[in-house]
Amino acid sequence: MTGARQSIQPPHFVISSEGEILGEDTPENQEMVRRVVACVNACDGITTEELENGIISDMRKVIAQTAPLLQERSEMTELLRREIRAEMNARKNKK
Repeated sequence: MTGARQSIQPPHFVISSEGEILGEDTPENQEMVRRVVACVNACDGITTEELENGIISDMRKVIAQTAPLLQERSEMTELLRREIRAEMNARKNKK
């Protein structure tokens, strides 16, 4: 491959401990700061080592596998509740 490689310049700013931008205040930087703050808050309690070892990816896989099962269980529980209520009402009306 020939040709000049374009260098991607990183944004030039610092995020204060309060989540404020110190540096170039552009919409792109504001969105990046928003994302960084959201990521830091979401990862509260997870060690850096766990992050580096892929715990977020692992957690997403587990959620993707278990969420449908939990939803199905919830739906079945609601169905059983309705059937029990209907049976109790039917018995009550026979008296």
